[in-house]
Order: sequence, then C-alpha cells, then structure tokens
Amino acid sequence: MKSLSFYTLALFLFLLSGCSWFGGNYDKVGEKKLFNGEVIEEFKLPNGLRVLVVPRHQAKVLTYQVWFQVGSIDEKLDPKLKKTGLAHLFEHMMFRGTTKFPDGVFDQLTSRLGGTNQNATTYFYRTNYYESIPSSQLEKLMEIEADRMENLKLDAELLEKEKGAVVGEYRRHMDSPVSVGNDVLLQTVFETSPYRYNVLGTEEEIKGFTLDEGNYFYKTYYAPNNATIVVVGDVEPKALMKMISKYYGHMKAQEVPHTLPPEEPPQKKERKKSHGHKQATSDTLLIAYRIPPVTSPDMIPLYLLSSHLSNGMEGRLRKLLVDTGIAVSANAGPSHRPDLYEIMIRLAENQSPQKAMAILDKEIELLKTKPISKEEFERALNQELLDSYGDITSNSSLANSMGEFLMMSGNYMLGFEILEGYKKLTPNDLMETAKKHLDSKQRTIVTIHPEGRGK
Repeated sequence: MKSLSFYTLALFLFLLSGCSWFGGNYDKVGEKKLFNGEVIEEFKLPNGLRVLVVPRHQAKVLTYQVWFQVGSIDEKLDPKLKKTGLAHLFEHMMFRGTTKFPDGVFDQLTSRLGGTNQNATTYFYRTNYYESIPSSQLEKLMEIEADRMENLKLDAELLEKEKGAVVGEYRRHMDSPVSVGNDVLLQTVFETSPYRYNVLGTEEEIKGFTLDEGNYFYKTYYAPNNATIVVVGDVEPKALMKMISKYYGHMKAQEVPHTLPPEEPPQKKERKKSHGHKQATSDTLLIAYRIPPVTSPDMIPLYLLSSHLSNGMEGRLRKLLVDTGIAVSANAGPSHRPDLYEIMIRLAENQSPQKAMAILDKEIELLKTKPISKEEFERALNQELLDSYGDITSNSSLANSMGEFLMMSGNYMLGFEILEGYKKLTPNDLMETAKKHLDSKQRTIVTIHPEGRGK
C-alpha cells in the first residue's frame, strides 16, 4: 500500500506540473471581452512566449500570426551590430528553410495546406509573419512555423542570394519619389533618433552583412520571450495551447537587448527641405508634426481629426485640394514609433506647392480657432466607427490590430479603447487638440519635385 501511495502521489504531481502529455505547460494570463461579445484569451508559456487567441467558428478558417519585438531601431542600437537592414534581410531569410523543411519547401507546404495571404513585414519596432489557412491544417502549419523559428539553416550561399533580392527591393524603393520623400522627411525631423534611418538600410549595409551577424541576430531576437503568437478563427483555446506547448514549449528564453533610443531634442522652429527626384512628374508635399506616443489620451481626438480631414467624399482635404484639381490625393493621419502626425499631398501636374500649403494652413488655423460643425463631427465619427468595425470582422484585420498595438504600446486592447474613447469626444476636443499639436514650430515640410526643374 505504501508503494501504491507513492506512485499515486508521483502521478498527481506529474499531472499538476502541466506536462505536455496532458495538455501543456502554460498559464492563462487573462481574458478581455470585446464590444461584440467575442473574447480574447491570453496565455503565456514558462519560456515567455505570449499567445493571444480569439475563437470564431463561423467558418472553418483561421489566421496565424507570429510577431517579434524587433525591428530596424533595435539593430541600430545593438552594440554588436550598429547597422540597419538586417532585421528586414532576416525576414527574407526566414522563408529559406531548415534541415527538416529545406529551402523552397515552406512555400510548397503552406500552399498545399490551402494557405493564403502568406507574407511578412518589418518595421522600425517589430517584425511579423502571417498566413490564413483552413483550421483543419493548424497543427501542420504550427510544426513548420515553430521549426523555422528554432532551426533556421543559415549558410553563406543563401545569404548572398537573399542580399541580392533585398538590394533589388532597395533600388525599387529609391526609384519611388514618395518613398524617397519619406526618407528625407524622417532625416529632417530626427537629428539623433534611429528613426531617421531607412528600415531597409543602405545598399552598402545590405551587401556587407555577414553570416556571423545573421546568426547572432537570429539567436538573440527570435527567442520565445521576444515573440507573440496571435490566432483568430476556428480554434479551441485548450486545443491550441496543447499544440503550442508541444511545438514551442521546449524553446529556451534568451537575453534580449532592447536599448532605449536617445531622446530627440525638442523642435523649436519649422524645418523645410526640397528634394528633386528623376521619376517625379509633379510635386509631392510631405508634412509632419511631432506628436505624443500612441498611449497618450490626445491620440484619440487626433485619430478622429484625421477622419474629418481625410475619410470619404466629404473629407476636408479632398474637398479643398482634390475636388478643385490642385491635387490628385491628400491624406492626413498619425504614425507611431516614430510619433508623427503626417499629411501627404500629391499635387496635379503644374500645380504650385505654395498654393497647396496656403490652403492647408488656412484650414489648420480654422481647426484651431473654431469647432467643426455638429454634422461634420458626426460624419467623421460615423466614418471612423464604420471603418474600424468593418476591419475587425476580418480574422486577419483583427489579429493585425491586436499585434500592432501590442508591439508599439504593450497593450493589445488599445485599439478598442480608442474606439470607446471616440464616444466621449466633442467638436471642441478636436479644436483643442489641433491647437495643441498642429503647431507650425513643430512642423517639418519636405517637397519632392521633378529633378532638373528647380526648387
């Protein structure tokens, strides 16, 4: 009897430990209820891997996304790298294969699984990988996703091939007047911050990355404690976590060096720059105001102000600039990390940027001195709510929102909190926000003009 009691106790402790044989070793961190009644469940593995899941059973499909808290600013600030472009180059390398699934096999397998919308992106502060699949193929997809996160096979020949592909992407970027304009804008706005450097890096940097640097980057930043998996669609959380424990639970946490960027000096006067581009056929105005981070309460009225200016046929910039034939497009809105309120006006041929700026300045001064009408406010609010509610009906769009806000703010619910915040605003709030943040002293203006035509 003593022997039986010993083995019974041992079995009990074994089960209690959360062995993957019996469902996985993980903690449920919590859950959040959305306005439509859906629930986001959050889990965490002992190695630090975070998992967000939203069950939806209307169709037998799901989106699977893996987000890493690493982008171009991390490599620029890393004392062992101090370069830009490897985060993006590595995004390409992640499709190159492992010993188990060699080069080219990843794309073949995901295609056979019925996968769609498969891709990846790199930005200043994050890198993400995503695809949508039939839910019946989840475990096979997870097997190959986990394998490339842990066992990517880096060799000199594949690295050189991918460098060539990225150099081609960089050259296409440099052929675009708007892309170059954005580069010039950030270089003019920021004096010390790594946001002033192109996410792609320079051609010299891309060609110069070594195999050792690639291995260091991979082993350091592609760690479970630096990653979040987001799954939205036809899945049961317990079954999902059992699989995730099986394929990711054994991975080891790493020390990830997230260095804070240097504080950017305050901007005390308006900055202007003009830049010629051989592919430009007309002028483009790129305007940026320094604004607070996305976690600031001021961002809520700034988002709604953007809807007033840009969204729909009645957007003010469309009415003032596009409908009058001065511009072919005009848009405004916040960006985050870097934290800027950006306006882009693509002028029609032979139209003057000075004329467009005079119209824009008059409209901004009006926003600062007089609340917009109740009808304009309601139109902007309804447009913003319609767009936001429509977006989250898509599995991919909901997962994108959760992942993006988590990476840039640490709060995956922030997008929904902003939606709720809209309902508390008044036209006066938009006026006060414009007065506070659309200050010409905090503004940078870049004009991209056809090369050879003069400034």
